[in-house]
Amino acid sequence: MYELRNFSEVLVKKALEEYIPKSNIPCKCERCQADIMAFALNRLPPRYYVSLKGEVITGFESQMVPDKARILAEVVSAAQIVSACLSHSIGDE
Repeated sequence: MYELRNFSEVLVKKALEEYIPKSNIPCKCERCQADIMAFALNRLPPRYYVSLKGEVITGFESQMVPDKARILAEVVSAAQIVSACLSHSIGDE
């Protein structure tokens, strides 16, 4: 079975996973991370591809994306915006 995937989502998730441990954002809960991903993805162009269900994209293919700096910049910007206006109270996550 084939599935439609958005490669931008894969890259944003990876960038977020690398950024979160180094960041000083007040909340790093699952909800805030999802908010950050959603905000960043809405500002990036989608890159859809078709793969077999469960197939993982190779590292070589991921290196072919020319705008890694833009992806990281959007993740950082989204983290700042989400941190300034959390969708929950601290301690409620």
